[in-house]
Amino acid sequence: MYGSYFISGHGKEKFKRYLFLSVILTISVAWLWYLMWSNGVGRHVILMSNIPEWTAYITVASIFGLIFLGRAVYFRPVGESSIYVLKAFCGGFYIGFVSILNCYSVYVYVAPGKTIQYESEYEVTFPGPSIGKYSHCKAGLWIKDAYTKRWIQLCTNRKNLHNERKQGMSKMLVTGSQ
Repeated sequence: MYGSYFISGHGKEKFKRYLFLSVILTISVAWLWYLMWSNGVGRHVILMSNIPEWTAYITVASIFGLIFLGRAVYFRPVGESSIYVLKAFCGGFYIGFVSILNCYSVYVYVAPGKTIQYESEYEVTFPGPSIGKYSHCKAGLWIKDAYTKRWIQLCTNRKNLHNERKQGMSKMLVTGSQ
């Protein structure tokens, strides 16, 4: 009974269509998951200021846009205007830009690097940074990054501060990976 359904040909075409759709859906979900994950990583990674992030992002996005533009010019349906080609370039640029965004942060997060240590100024604030919509950390620790000169805020509590902080301390040792 089931074998005759697939032998007739109609069932095979339906199966192939569902298989194709499920593969496309799986790739789309994986891409969206990566975009959300890389955005989360990008919020917690601080890059040195001499990295040409935006130049690389725009260059790769332009290459994607040119690929889409070339495909649109080569396979352009009869009667379509040049707006069709421009839309293809913009779509490719957008897909390339969104895909490559946060690639440096993901690389720093995933790839092993050398460990760096430096002494830094710090400040303690009560209450600390917000965690979600309605709560805060018990205490906040602001550390001045030696390379980017930005202040980085971390979450902590009074007990950790009491155990780790000594009276008269004006600097702390920061350890990170490069």
